[in-house]
Amino acid sequence: MKKVLIVLFALAIVSPVLAQEDPPDGPPPIVVAAHHQVVEFLELTPEQVETWTEMYIIHREGEQLARDEIRILEADLKDLMDAGGPDPAAVGELVLQIAALRAEVGEIHRIYHEDFMTLLDEDQARRLGFIARADRVQPIIPAFKLFELIPKR
Repeated sequence: MKKVLIVLFALAIVSPVLAQEDPPDGPPPIVVAAHHQVVEFLELTPEQVETWTEMYIIHREGEQLARDEIRILEADLKDLMDAGGPDPAAVGELVLQIAALRAEVGEIHRIYHEDFMTLLDEDQARRLGFIARADRVQPIIPAFKLFELIPKR
């Protein structure tokens, strides 16, 4: 009886995994929907969408390369620390390299954002600014809702 229950339990766990289809080509539907929302809200032209797509791909590739290198260096640092009695100079060098790569990721994001802003006309930039301001105040909105200072929808 116990063996039967174990087999049934294993089948219950494995069946959904085996039934899954291969992932579809292209981005997940949530990414497609988010992209569409950005395009619609900012009223981007087809030319702007094409340029943005190219910029985004370059941004993601640069970011991924830096993050991959960070993971390698962090693994090296962990190995060094796990070995016991690590050389302080070697630890310091790895820490500095990781910090430099993290700064590089930040720079990649900054350049991407600045380049995106150059694509926008004045009205589109104003719309994006509105979203940025809304994002900054989002954490405090529940307090205003709690005291019913924002009308309920």
